[in-house]
Order: sequence, then structure tokens, then C-alpha cells
Amino acid sequence: MLLADPETLKQLQQLFPADGDGVHRVPYAFTPAGVSTSAVMGFAYAGSEALALSTEEKAFIEQVFERLATEIAIAPVLSPDAAEPFQLASVARVLEQPDAAGATYTGFLTRNRVLQRDRSFVLIELDLDDDPGLSLEEQSTIVHELGHALGLDHPDGDPDDPAFTDRDTIMSYNIGGDQPATWFSPWDLDQLGLVWGRRPDAPDVSDDSSDPFRIDALISGGIRFEGFNAAAGDVLLLDAEALSLDRLRFQSVRSPRALRRAKRQGAALVFDQRRHVLYLNANSKGSGWGENGGCLALFDDGVLLIASNLQLV
Repeated sequence: MLLADPETLKQLQQLFPADGDGVHRVPYAFTPAGVSTSAVMGFAYAGSEALALSTEEKAFIEQVFERLATEIAIAPVLSPDAAEPFQLASVARVLEQPDAAGATYTGFLTRNRVLQRDRSFVLIELDLDDDPGLSLEEQSTIVHELGHALGLDHPDGDPDDPAFTDRDTIMSYNIGGDQPATWFSPWDLDQLGLVWGRRPDAPDVSDDSSDPFRIDALISGGIRFEGFNAAAGDVLLLDAEALSLDRLRFQSVRSPRALRRAKRQGAALVFDQRRHVLYLNANSKGSGWGENGGCLALFDDGVLLIASNLQLV
């Protein structure tokens, strides 16, 4: 069992109704900095003051929605409306759960069995440490909470059930590999498809025969990748041994000053958002990229690379 109770699923479907083609429009918004999440929930709880979501955090959330829309029959729409019923908030402390990295709250008000949209809400609170970058753990938390918001529950109601890991379902707290999962499992997608419907042209989630982009060596000037779609979840495979990478230490920057600073901050992989270039920092906090470092890859304009688009092999 991986789905929320039938009444909650019914109310979610009413909050995000299907159009004539059977596609559910899902407007969502980012809670503005300084706004109390209590206001989002109609002051039903004390709430927390929202912090500013970073460009990278927003981009990752948008990519998750866009990628989901290729699998299940939803049409996510980022809304500028601060009163949108479905919101995601960055907070310093998750409401009433100070030890949690994320939590999803729902409230549905009906009248004569009709959902009152303006008095209902889905709120995700995320403790993202209010610092630069987006760790794999934070990405996993975001995907997990979006699973809750769209109708998934913990496996058999127990996130710590030892029979499951996050490779079985992102809704499990148990990490099943060296790093936490950052995407929904085939089981997750099947269950979400039961709630929202599957896209007729959705890829077979059991088919792992795709040929992802790959770098096996540092080539002078870097490798140019055309058609890389970060938003659709394309993955760049990096040969850890050939590139002398022991773990995925990634930083994304968007100014010349930040790029210069990144060379001295220890991140092994640095992405320049302005030029759409990925660099290998081979000498940690020393000056420059190091003798065995430099430009790894160049991407099309508009590509915003994040940590979940990279994988060490």
C-alpha cells in the first residue's frame, strides 16, 4: 500500500480537476520570503516564516514537476499568486516538527460535497538549511514531499519499514545505496498513475536501456553536449576513477565573482550558469582548476545543471 486514504485522493483530484483531455492542471507557487505559512493554511496552525528559495532550489522543483508531467497526466503551472492553494515554502524549522527535513500539510473544506478551493490548501515546508547549493539529501526530501502532495503515503504507512528502501519507493526513509534516491521509483510512478492517470506516451519505467551522456576523460576545451535536457532528467555520467572524483561535490554559480570564489571552496564540480559550462576543480582550494582540471563539458543555452543531473560511475 503506497497511496493516501481514498478521501484525501478524492479531494486532491477535486483541487486539481482534469480537463477535457483528462489532464489535471496543477498550479503551484513558492511562498514569498517573510510570509507566514500560517496564512497559507488559513491560520489553522501557528506556522513558520518563509525564507527565500534560491534559484537552484526553485529550478530543481520546477524540473521535478516538468519531468513528472512526462510520466503522469498532470500539467504543472508555476503561479505568481501568493494565495495559490498549493505552495512550497523554505523554512528555518519545519512546522511543529523541528527534527524533520520536510513535511506536507493538507486541509480541505467542502460544502454540499463540493470542494471550496479558496479555503483548501496543500503546503510543503522544506528545511533546506538556507545555504548555497542543493544537496542530494535535500533533493530527496523535495521529491519525497512532492510525492505526499500528489497522493503518495509511506510504504504500508511506515517510512522506517525495513522491508523497503528509497530504491523501492522514494517514500521510504531507508537509503538503499551509497547516496539517497532523488527520483520516484517505478512503483511510485505506477501508483501516481492510478491517481492522476498515465501519459499515453510515457516511457516504460522498467526500461533502463537509455544511453545517457558520459565523460570518461578530461578533453582539452571540454565536450559539447547538444540536446541535453536537464529539466527532463537527463543524466551526465562521470567516470569517477578517470576524473579522480571520490564523491559528488557540486556547486552552481551565476556570476564571475562567484566562479572565482568557487575555485577556492573545494567543490570538485562547478557549473557556470551564465556560460552553461561544467568545470572540474582538480586542486580543491588551490588557485585555478589545477593541472588535471578545467572545462569538462559545454551545454546548450538555457541548460541549468543541478546535482541530480550528475552521476559518478
